[in-house]
Amino acid sequence: MTDAPEQPLPPPIPAAPPKGIWNRLKAHILHPELSPEQLAWSFCLGFSIAWNPLLGLHTGMVFLFCLIFRRLHRPLMIMAMLINNPWTTVPIATASTWVGNLVRGRFNAANLAKVQWHEIGWQSFLTWSGFEAMTHMLRPILRSYLIGGFLCSLLALPVGYFFMLWLARRLRRIHWPHLHGHACAPHDRSLGG
Repeated sequence: MTDAPEQPLPPPIPAAPPKGIWNRLKAHILHPELSPEQLAWSFCLGFSIAWNPLLGLHTGMVFLFCLIFRRLHRPLMIMAMLINNPWTTVPIATASTWVGNLVRGRFNAANLAKVQWHEIGWQSFLTWSGFEAMTHMLRPILRSYLIGGFLCSLLALPVGYFFMLWLARRLRRIHWPHLHGHACAPHDRSLGG
């Protein structure tokens, strides 16, 4: 018998990052170092920032919250803030204006059809004349938009918190037994709450 020298084991192959938006989001929600409550706070702050009517300040607000609150899940907060993006800005602004009109008792008094959305561009934010033209055009709806946006931003806090708390707990009940090699009890599979 010849004793062959033991060959070192090859390093483990790292797991491939999850593919698809839902699988990546699930990986963030299943983050083992953070509690469901920390994940819920991370999501609700980002979701609230997404509804904030002060456009152009969203990313700065996320970075400020990341500096102030150390135990939040930053990628989840950024993902929630990005709910407000170029494809959703107009529906979010419309909903904010509608809520503002409702609160002010004006209901459908502001006519959003008069706003020339295509005229709002980078110059509207980078030049003084562009900013003045934009505010003049938006003046009839601006007050309702700001009031409604801030109210929606406040309402987004509890909605986002309780939604993510529910989702984080549910996903952990489903996936953690599988990730840790435990068999899942039959009652864990039917998630009623």
